[in-house]
Amino acid sequence: MVSGGRRARRRRLIPLAAMFTLGAVVGFGSPAAATTSEPDGQWWYGAYGVEQVHAEGWTGEGIRIAVIDSQMNPDLPTFADADLTIAPGAGCAGSEPTTSEVNTDSRHGSTVTALLVGNGTGAGAIRGIVPDASVTFYGLGTLEGCEPTPEAVAADQSPAAYLIARALADGADLISISQTGGAEYGDAAVIADAIVKKVPIVAGVPNDVFEQAEWPSSFRGVVAVNAVDQNQQLLVDDLDLPNIIEDTTVVAPGSPFSSIGAPEGTWDDSNRTEGSSLATPLVAGILAAAMQKYPEASGDQLIQSLVHNTGPEDHELEFSADDGYGYGVASLGHVLRVDPVQYDDENPLLEKGYEEPDAETIAEAAAAQASAAPAPSDSPDAPAADDGDALSTGLIVGGIVLGVIVISAVILTIVLVRRSHRGHREEQS
Repeated sequence: MVSGGRRARRRRLIPLAAMFTLGAVVGFGSPAAATTSEPDGQWWYGAYGVEQVHAEGWTGEGIRIAVIDSQMNPDLPTFADADLTIAPGAGCAGSEPTTSEVNTDSRHGSTVTALLVGNGTGAGAIRGIVPDASVTFYGLGTLEGCEPTPEAVAADQSPAAYLIARALADGADLISISQTGGAEYGDAAVIADAIVKKVPIVAGVPNDVFEQAEWPSSFRGVVAVNAVDQNQQLLVDDLDLPNIIEDTTVVAPGSPFSSIGAPEGTWDDSNRTEGSSLATPLVAGILAAAMQKYPEASGDQLIQSLVHNTGPEDHELEFSADDGYGYGVASLGHVLRVDPVQYDDENPLLEKGYEEPDAETIAEAAAAQASAAPAPSDSPDAPAADDGDALSTGLIVGGIVLGVIVISAVILTIVLVRRSHRGHREEQS
């Protein structure tokens, strides 16, 4: 990896057709015969020492994770004892978030969800990294011919952004999305909302080196996850080209993994699969476990810990925007070993080359949240006050709260602008 500053790259946000790919997963739709010579499809579980982490009590309990994917089958045995909720409705108009049919969409969504909360039974024997987390599945539905819902159209949002906005409104602690695709203009405001709320969004990068700057992994503030194999090597395509995606944040295990269901098979079958889709829930699980262990840490501090504590050993912060590894290999044990409260309470991913959302959009999100903040309620133990005193107190307190939030937004805007200017200076030097 290369340490030091990033080169400044400005890309204009262009509205694209609301199309999504399981980008996620290379070869998910292709059968791969399981043989005794193939590596264990659950090798990551031992490599991450998940069993020991669970024995210490870090199972994601109390953490609310939103999974945004295509479809899933919640009635599979691997979810029998999971705290799993299906959000009503789908992101694609006329579709459903769940199905009992075995297809590429339902296998994909079921597999990535099981990597979070699976119990190890059924096809693939997938065990979740945070089995006690509370997961809400927001389904796009069948991706072929996906059209946004009227609600998404009205908000100028892609189907995925519409579901992210719903997850934020529902109070998700963090969001995991293993989809890539085009964006609409309103999508930047959704990411800005998450940035201001300090809710980490973990997103898989494309599995094709020729696809860059895809929604949502390329957006500022978003944890962009690439996949590596057992030798910590990036996956390669049919041309033997490594999957180097610019502005990757971290890499994590993603090949070869067991799937739930198999092409032309049933839910009792499994095959080997690979891709960033599988690495994404593992990184979300790392953040969820750390969130449980360090409840005083903000989402921004957890992202700081994720990028500072890659690999097994302590090291100086290093980053490469263009080698496909970003800050390095995400480490469950290392992140849990370090108290994230020591880090700056600031999202470290606000300097991505794709400069959306910009400072103005983030400031607008902060102002909108300030205006929507509920008025403080009276304490039941406080002495009664007349209406005039109560009104005056409420206005003063409300003004202070609004002022603090607005000042924070202004400071954030100044920081972003200065960083942007610094980036351009570095490019010119």
